[in-house]
Amino acid sequence: MKNEITTKDLMALNELMTFENWMAVKMQACSDCSQDKSMKTMFKEMASKHFENHSKLLKYLEENGGK
Repeated sequence: MKNEITTKDLMALNELMTFENWMAVKMQACSDCSQDKSMKTMFKEMASKHFENHSKLLKYLEENGGK
């Protein structure tokens, strides 16, 4: 059963998706610039998690969006 998405929900999803994408890009950039191996790994893991969060939000929107 689909959940009904309101305009307010769409605005919140847009903000969350924008944030998650922005953070993923920033963390990847930090990883690319880092010389320290442990920091590089940490930034890559953080970027991956933010990309995953963005993908989950997109999937939710696709599954519950209108026609």
